[in-house]
Amino acid sequence: MESLTIIAADRIGLLLEITEALGKSGINIESISLEVVGRKSVIRLILEGKQVNTAKGLLEKKGFQVVECDTFVIKLANKPGELSKVAKILAENKIAIENVHIVDKQGGQTLCAIRVDKPDKADKLLKPYL
Repeated sequence: MESLTIIAADRIGLLLEITEALGKSGINIESISLEVVGRKSVIRLILEGKQVNTAKGLLEKKGFQVVECDTFVIKLANKPGELSKVAKILAENKIAIENVHIVDKQGGQTLCAIRVDKPDKADKLLKPYL
């Protein structure tokens, strides 16, 4: 999975404009988060890899500032302390976590989306969780 981060002036209808444009283009959003910081909205989308370039181009044509980055979706047991194990592995290897959020919880498992500053290094370390 890959993620796009959109930074735009916060306004009513912003999320509608983005999601409607993606939906009309057949782009499915796997996960989304939105946060308002001051007068700006920061919207993070997780998409299937093959749809990222299309989505980025579409949103940029609409005038949005879009940043693309790799996001890992990891599987954890749904019990206390599991995320701390991953955080410890990354910290001990000098990898900073830039963003993490829970995507889904089902059947005793939690799916977390995580973005780091050294994705190539993290990919090797996180293999057991992918």
